[in-house]
Amino acid sequence: MSGACSSKDTPMEEARITPTQPMDVEESVVCQNTVSSGSLVYLHPLVAMSIADHATRCRINNRDSSHALGVLLGKQTGRDIEIMQTFDLCYDMVDGNWILNRDYLDNKLDQVSQIKPGENSWNATEPPQSGVGCDVVGWYALGTVPTQAHVAMHTQISQVNESPILLMFDPSSEKELSMKTYETIIDISCNQSRTVFVEIQYTVKTFEGERIGVDHAAGASVSGSSAVADVLGSHQSAIAMLNGRVSVICDYIKEVKAGRKAANPAVMRAIASLVSSLPLAQQHTQAFDHKSRQQLVDALMITSLATLTKGILIHDDISAKSGVIHSQSITNKKMKNLEMMTTFSRTLPL
Repeated sequence: MSGACSSKDTPMEEARITPTQPMDVEESVVCQNTVSSGSLVYLHPLVAMSIADHATRCRINNRDSSHALGVLLGKQTGRDIEIMQTFDLCYDMVDGNWILNRDYLDNKLDQVSQIKPGENSWNATEPPQSGVGCDVVGWYALGTVPTQAHVAMHTQISQVNESPILLMFDPSSEKELSMKTYETIIDISCNQSRTVFVEIQYTVKTFEGERIGVDHAAGASVSGSSAVADVLGSHQSAIAMLNGRVSVICDYIKEVKAGRKAANPAVMRAIASLVSSLPLAQQHTQAFDHKSRQQLVDALMITSLATLTKGILIHDDISAKSGVIHSQSITNKKMKNLEMMTTFSRTLPL
């Protein structure tokens, strides 16, 4: 199936035999004293921002964050898993259990694959385009520790990827990045087997363009400005000054060429020396154009990301204020109705 991550180098869930007493279903599904398979997860900052935004939307809309689920997209090479992108997961509630909506998931994966079909790999030294060649590597949930409900959903995700990972994000924690990643194993005790989670290590990995975009979005959302904007502002001023000096030189040469101004040999020699010291752009026109277009696309992508983040923050602020106003309006209406009923009851004859 498209979107399923290849796992040739990663074994299926391993069976571990632990000489312990039988465990009840309500006991912890996290195995603390078991060594993991050695998998290493590389987490990109945009994924953490998307999950944090999901938690914020749940808080603003007064929804239970423990039911916020999503899919993790990325690449798996051997035991190394790189998480590049994520989107919300659609499911149905049946008798208090999460039932995965496969039609929604298949439709989203098909949309991701149509962004640029046929490209399922990238150069490790260059950042990939978002969504290109990404497969399902796992899923995420909001909460502190996995439960039996997470085990049931993990089994359903296993139909898309044989060995998915689970990322747990705790929005109530005061840590800077309160995330944990888990893989599953089969624990056997007293001739009974069950699926348990084992925590695996993760590290944050970012590319230069991604880091600049995240820093700019984070700085703009807090103080309205950022270090990136300050640096770009200084560069803009320097370029504007350089453009003014070049315009003066060009105007002088045009005046001399038209005969409206006498040529100064010292100035002409200085201009010739300056021009001869510049690199010959004609020899690298094609490479220069390609690099220039690439930088333009990167700059537009960063600007779009910052605008989108600012729009989300404004939307959350307006939603919070609207919720307060709406709740106050309902309270005032109830109080008015109660006063009317009280007045009416007093006018009735005994």
